[in-house]
Amino acid sequence: MDNINEIENRFLKLENKLKEIEKNIINLPKYLEKLSNVTTILTTEVNHLIESIKLLIQTKEELIRDVAKLNNVQKTWNDENYLNAWYKYGRDNLDHFGNYAHLWNLYNDVFDGLPCGFLVDLYAKNKAGFRTGNLEFRDKKFSDKLAQISFMLKNDYKKGSFTLQGLRTWAFDRKFNQLKDIDFKKLESRLKMSLKNNEDHYCNGRDDFKEFVDRIYKRL
Repeated sequence: MDNINEIENRFLKLENKLKEIEKNIINLPKYLEKLSNVTTILTTEVNHLIESIKLLIQTKEELIRDVAKLNNVQKTWNDENYLNAWYKYGRDNLDHFGNYAHLWNLYNDVFDGLPCGFLVDLYAKNKAGFRTGNLEFRDKKFSDKLAQISFMLKNDYKKGSFTLQGLRTWAFDRKFNQLKDIDFKKLESRLKMSLKNNEDHYCNGRDDFKEFVDRIYKRL
């Protein structure tokens, strides 16, 4: 929240500066009556106005990057910081705001038990695009179904991050590397039965759970 407030404060300062310049321009006739050096007055005010406009038209992307860099000195921005920033200040980002709004809603309202970073991994084509205001989805329908099963693991079975990432890496490998479809109803059913029988008790990391999912999915 401090990061968002910092961005908001910068916008307020820029707006106040423009209002000050506008006020000075309105009062120019009074200045002209009292001062003889008209050229100096006009040049000064115009230069101030130009500088203010330059600041105001500085893109939100640059502002967010600036604040992110400032925070990197003490504490690196996490995915939630970026998501909140682009959701709150990116409404004029016509190409990508809809994706940020969708992801923000998923994180805060739909799958509120899943980590933000995991959802970014699940939906975004790449992390760099997400952080620079260019969020694109890899395959939204595929990610929606995988998110539902991931939420089940987290919410109903109290599984941790390595379990979620194990499922994701298995699904991504099958879908995007092996180019094979996934029967999500079959996957969900197999997971429920296997977890009920505690068949994953030996899994100690992401790769273990990935192999576990692969085995139960291919089981005859």
